[in-house]
Amino acid sequence: MNDVLSSLSSHLFWNCDVNNLDYKKNKRIVIERIIKYGLEKDIIVMWKIYSYRTIKKTAINIDVLEYERILYFSSMLNIKKEDFKCYKNNRYQKNY
Repeated sequence: MNDVLSSLSSHLFWNCDVNNLDYKKNKRIVIERIIKYGLEKDIIVMWKIYSYRTIKKTAINIDVLEYERILYFSSMLNIKKEDFKCYKNNRYQKNY
């Protein structure tokens, strides 16, 4: 397992063998898992290894996301919540 993936929370890859993941080749799945399920420490790592543009492109194309995460990443990426694919398709979850 490479050092980058070993620094992320283990719960992000519960169904994957992280030894077979490459954070460069599998950036979409790594970014998506961090956006969906990551802790603050995982998000910090994501910002260090991926470009703003790559994170933004991945975030807006996630199919299903919690509403609070839409709001958080909308603010972090300086984009409207309406730009998220899951928001447009009404495929988000409110947990309150």
